[in-house]
Amino acid sequence: MSFRSVLLAAAAVLGTAVSAQAQSISAGDAKAFVTQSSAQMVSIVNSGGAAPQKANDLRTLVNQVVAVDQVGDYVLGRYINVATPDQHQQFQTLFHQLLAYNITYQIKAYQGVSITVNGAAPQGNDMVVDTTVATPGKAPADVGWAVDDVNGKPQIVDVIVAGTSLRITTRDEYGSVISDNGGNVSALLAAMNKQIARIANQ
Repeated sequence: MSFRSVLLAAAAVLGTAVSAQAQSISAGDAKAFVTQSSAQMVSIVNSGGAAPQKANDLRTLVNQVVAVDQVGDYVLGRYINVATPDQHQQFQTLFHQLLAYNITYQIKAYQGVSITVNGAAPQGNDMVVDTTVATPGKAPADVGWAVDDVNGKPQIVDVIVAGTSLRITTRDEYGSVISDNGGNVSALLAAMNKQIARIANQ
């Protein structure tokens, strides 16, 4: 997972809202939110603090600025109606853990990152803020941050890299795992647990 996807997150719009509680947001408000949030992210990543503390600070910030639970429900897709309440809770717990692990294990590689905020324009029900992410030794990348008003505050609901929605990509990947295993949500939970164990042992 790249730093651009880590900044989400997770997480990851085009054409749909995260949930019934998501409302449209103005271009100015979305741009101001991404400007502030990206500045905080860059400050943490580029700080001279110890890697564990930086990872913890970034996880805290991501949980504040990203609608992690709503994105999790989105990527679970139609299988949210198949999952039992216990499976749904397990999924959300694992989804948060995967985000945390990926932040922890990717943060060291991106010292010196910078994010330039450009314009903002509506896409579907979201307001997408265009940015340029620059990392030493790599070509600058155009990254779009989809922002909604979720429960009364702006939050990131997707990241678009090279025209690809990370939220939609993740939903398709998760759906394939469940579909290939007879529609059993337990198969996805097992796969997520294996992924977490693999990352933890790196």
